[in-house]
Amino acid sequence: MNVSDQVNALQQRVGDLKSSFDAARRETNEQVKTRIDKLKADIATRQDAARQKAGQAADRTESQWQSLKADAAAKRAGVQARIDRKRDERDAKRAEDNAEDAEADAADALDYASWAVDQAQLAVLDAIDARSWADARAAASPSS
Repeated sequence: MNVSDQVNALQQRVGDLKSSFDAARRETNEQVKTRIDKLKADIATRQDAARQKAGQAADRTESQWQSLKADAAAKRAGVQARIDRKRDERDAKRAEDNAEDAEADAADALDYASWAVDQAQLAVLDAIDARSWADARAAASPSS
């Protein structure tokens, strides 16, 4: 997949996130749980594909990727455990606090996604710049 295709795919995923958010707000608790299970499966599939790509890319990103995955998994597990405990308590105040915590976690994840998009945009521009420079050098060098 070239850079342009990756940008288009990321843009599509952001659009899908908005649609999913809008739809989930109108669904029952069970429907949202089903949506979560499906998303977990989709993420696992994407992680498998990303793991294969990361293995091909080089060892320089492996430790960062592992750290990011571990942090994300730990945070998700903590949030899910909190949600499960709070849901069972049926206490309105605690449920509200739990919702606010989950919303704050979602905001943090979205902030991270925004940062990742910024980094991707910078990397794309760096790649375009490097390709332009390489093409200019190739055009300027005498033919053999």
